[in-house]
Amino acid sequence: MDQRSDREPHTRLVRPTVAYSKGMENLRLAIAIAIAKSAGFLSKSLGRGSGETLPGRVLLTLCPNAIELLSASRVIILVSGTNGKTSTTKELVTQVRTVGTVVTSGSGSNLTRGVAGALMQDSVFAVLEVDELHLPSVVAATNPALVLLLNLSRDQLHRMHEVKRVASRWHEMCKSADPSTLFVADVDDPFVNYAITGAASAVRVSFGAASGGRHPDGAVCPSCGRYLDWIEGKYHCECGLSNEYADHTYESGSAGYRNFVLASIAADMVGVHNSISNIALRTDYRGMERATEKVFAGVKARLRLTKNPASWTEALAGVVGDNVILVLNAREVDGIDTSWIWDVSYANLAGKKVVVTGERGADLAYRIHVEGVESTLVDTFDEAIALFGLGSVEVLAAYTAFFGLVNR
Repeated sequence: MDQRSDREPHTRLVRPTVAYSKGMENLRLAIAIAIAKSAGFLSKSLGRGSGETLPGRVLLTLCPNAIELLSASRVIILVSGTNGKTSTTKELVTQVRTVGTVVTSGSGSNLTRGVAGALMQDSVFAVLEVDELHLPSVVAATNPALVLLLNLSRDQLHRMHEVKRVASRWHEMCKSADPSTLFVADVDDPFVNYAITGAASAVRVSFGAASGGRHPDGAVCPSCGRYLDWIEGKYHCECGLSNEYADHTYESGSAGYRNFVLASIAADMVGVHNSISNIALRTDYRGMERATEKVFAGVKARLRLTKNPASWTEALAGVVGDNVILVLNAREVDGIDTSWIWDVSYANLAGKKVVVTGERGADLAYRIHVEGVESTLVDTFDEAIALFGLGSVEVLAAYTAFFGLVNR
C-alpha cells in the first residue's frame, strides 16, 4: 500500500521541445550519425560484432558533444544503481511506451557510447541505463527530466571505487543538476539517500522496516561519519539522515518487486497515469530479475545472474530447490578481484547438493566449505549438469558464465 507523506505531490514532468541549432554544428552531427550507422552496419555484416556499441563510439569520436545535441529535443530518463539497472530500464520502457515513442539501449550498453548509440534514433522519450561512475557526466550532458537511483553497493573492486566515493560523486551530481531534474530514489539505501540530499527536486521511496535489513556497508553515515542507528531496515543518524520519512512507503519485498515499484513511480512522474496502481495487480516479479530457464542434457536449469555481494545475497535467498550449481569466473566484466565472496553468507545451502565450477570455482568451493557447506568441485558446467540426472537445478552464475549459458 502506498502511504504518501503530507508533502505537496510533485507534478508530472513536461519538458518543452527544443529545436536543434542550425548551421555547421547540425551538419556535423548529421554526417557523424550517417558514418556511425554505416560503421555499425558493416560491423554486423562482416561478423565483427552485433553493431550495437560501435556506432556510439564512432559518433562520439566524430562529434564529442553528440549526446548533448541529441538530448535537447526529447524527455530523457536515466536509470542507475549497482544492481537491477537493466531489468528496471526494460520495465520503465514498457510503461513509458504507452504514452510516446521511446529509444533505449536494447543490449544494456550503459557507458557513454551506449547512450550516444541509443540517442541516434528519433523519439519523444529516451529511457537509458547508465553505469554508476558515468552517471554524473551523462546527467550533465543530457539535462534529464528524471533520474531513477536504485542502490549502491560493492561491485567489481578492480574498477569501481568504494561505495562512499561513488555516493559522494552522486551527491555532487545532484547538487549541480538543473533544478528541473527530478531524482526518484530508494532511500532505504543510506548512500542513495545521502546522494539526493543536495537535489533541488527529489521523490523519496521506502519499503518499510523489513525491506532487507541493514545495508552491508552502512555502519557509518555517509553524510557525517557518525555511526548509523539501525533497527531492522530503518536507520537514523544524529545529522538527520534517515529513511523514516518518505514521499512513498510500500510493503517490503524482493528486489524485483522493489524495482517494479520504482519504475512505476518514475513512469507516473512522466505522464503514465495510474501506473502505480498496476503494482497491486502484479504478483510475479521474476521478470524483473536477471533469470531464465533452459534445459541442458535433459536437466531443467533455472539460471540466475550473480555478480556481486548484493546480487549473490538476493539470489541465495531465492534458492528453494535442493540441487544447486555455483559458477564463478573472474574476467574483466565479472570483476577480477573476487575477494568479495567472503562478504556473502552461504549458510542456506547447507544440506543441499551443491556443485561448484568456473574459473575461480576452487576459491568459491573453499569459501563455502569454511561456512560448513560441502560441495563437489568440477572443471566444466557440462560436468556439473551431468551430476543431476534428469531432474532440475538452480544455477547461480557470474556475468560471463550466465550469458555464455543463455546463448548456448
